[in-house]
Amino acid sequence: MPGAADSGGAGSPRRLFLYVASVEGGIGHYAHYQAEELAREGVDVTMLCSKAYPWPQHAVSYRQLRKLPHIVGRGPVARMRRFLAVLGNHWRLAWHVARERADLVLLEANTEYMAFFWIWPLLLLRGLGVTFLAVFHDPHRQVRYGLPWLHRLELWLFYRILSGGLIHGALPAEAWVPGWIVLEEVPHGPFLHQREVPAAFDLRARLGIAADRFVLLSFGLIADYKNIGLLIEALADAPQVDLVIAGKVKSARERGMEHYRELARRHGVAGRVHLVEGFVPEGEVSAWFTAADAVALTYDRTFVSQSGVLQLAALWSRPVLASSGVGPLKDTVEHYGLGVFVEPDSCSAVVAGLHALCARSTDYSAKFMEYNRNTSWAANVSGLRRLIVRCASRPAVRQYWTGSAQR
Repeated sequence: MPGAADSGGAGSPRRLFLYVASVEGGIGHYAHYQAEELAREGVDVTMLCSKAYPWPQHAVSYRQLRKLPHIVGRGPVARMRRFLAVLGNHWRLAWHVARERADLVLLEANTEYMAFFWIWPLLLLRGLGVTFLAVFHDPHRQVRYGLPWLHRLELWLFYRILSGGLIHGALPAEAWVPGWIVLEEVPHGPFLHQREVPAAFDLRARLGIAADRFVLLSFGLIADYKNIGLLIEALADAPQVDLVIAGKVKSARERGMEHYRELARRHGVAGRVHLVEGFVPEGEVSAWFTAADAVALTYDRTFVSQSGVLQLAALWSRPVLASSGVGPLKDTVEHYGLGVFVEPDSCSAVVAGLHALCARSTDYSAKFMEYNRNTSWAANVSGLRRLIVRCASRPAVRQYWTGSAQR
């Protein structure tokens, strides 16, 4: 296979193969904007993606191989099909990398689940000289399926193929990343296409929310680690706030909308909790953020990554009520002053944060302007170029398990 010398100079790859299995959510949009910036800078980008990938070939400036299946539905049959799809997707990745004679592969995320079943052809390609990089959206890898030792084995196997990765903040102390993996810190760029679409409808009128009410928006995948239950509980002590929850339940493991309806009834705030289940179409996103006064990013303390919803809040200069473990979300909100950051997993802290937001008359547009100026996709890709240079300078024969990850 051709080596890394197939480039226009150090850190300037001419070709890059991008693996993107995500369809819904921020990871797919992240990969799109990264690919667009690379293509704009003259890199020949090939993306292996789903047949349902939201960015069609005619609307992008990079090449797509829309070969990956998109499995929908719930129940045991759908779960089995998704399991088989994960295996098949990675074997397809290996096949297309070999067929395209790609020497530089960027994976959309660091995902090790079920690696024992699919890692072997990628390990072979790694041995043949292919450089694999990944975007470390979640360096902590706290969510586990199955026995702890099996998860650790899967993580170890996955890391064996990687030379480096992009990360959006300091590596959490609890994260287990072996020493041979080179990490480069980069910003999470904005999802610019959302801002260009005007609001398709008046959300407040649709949901029956008065104009003088303070609207807090919880947007995106519905998952337990977002502490939506704490938001509902906090409303009892914040009578001026209406909570709008919009999104698709992440998986059958998570609490669903009925759980939150019952919780709202139990706390006597059902009339101020507006639940809209399902994936919000791209053309409607503007309506939700235009109607909101603030955006909830109240992750639990195990969350130590960055939030794609923050990028949406930034487009409309909507302050955030945020919580998380120590990581890039906390650093970003506090550094740029993008809202109120509170102690994670605390209802009283959420109540205090809500009162602080409601009492403020701050114009956040200048703060978000500074944030957007410093988190461009050009800066993201510049970091990717630095990562490629650093990985190319490492010895061909690596001494594994020799220390903490390279910074």
